[in-house]
Amino acid sequence: MPKSLSQEWWAEIAHEFQAHVREEEHFLRAYRELVAEIGDPSMRLLVELIIEGEERHHQLMARIAGEARDVAGSRTSVAPRFSAEEVARLREPTERFLDAEREDRRRLRALADTLRPLRDENLWPLIVELMEIDTRKHVQILEYLHRRLEAEKG
Repeated sequence: MPKSLSQEWWAEIAHEFQAHVREEEHFLRAYRELVAEIGDPSMRLLVELIIEGEERHHQLMARIAGEARDVAGSRTSVAPRFSAEEVARLREPTERFLDAEREDRRRLRALADTLRPLRDENLWPLIVELMEIDTRKHVQILEYLHRRLEAEKG
């Protein structure tokens, strides 16, 4: 962690993360109450997808809040560092996964285009678009890891 940042800065950041966690708890409760009242299975599915995403965000934000409170003990938010052995072992699978995710993204976009005529009649176009968003996230993570591996390669 940067040593130039003050304890006050860390306390403020920890507070911001904790406030976000508390706010998300309120919304998660409200979403769960809403889904219990929904009779339409398609709407229920969509709200459940929101709940799943919000639960992931909540868990991640709570983890970051804990790390921000304990700056010295923070390990998972530090940029990854790799030994030469790890770089040699992880580079190829990372590149392979990155290629596969990029191909999946391309195929999902094509499928979304094909499904466009169903846009107002069926959930499939929306679900495929949401899957493409997740795939973009996977590509972004793998690109980050690839850059880190390349930087360590020297």
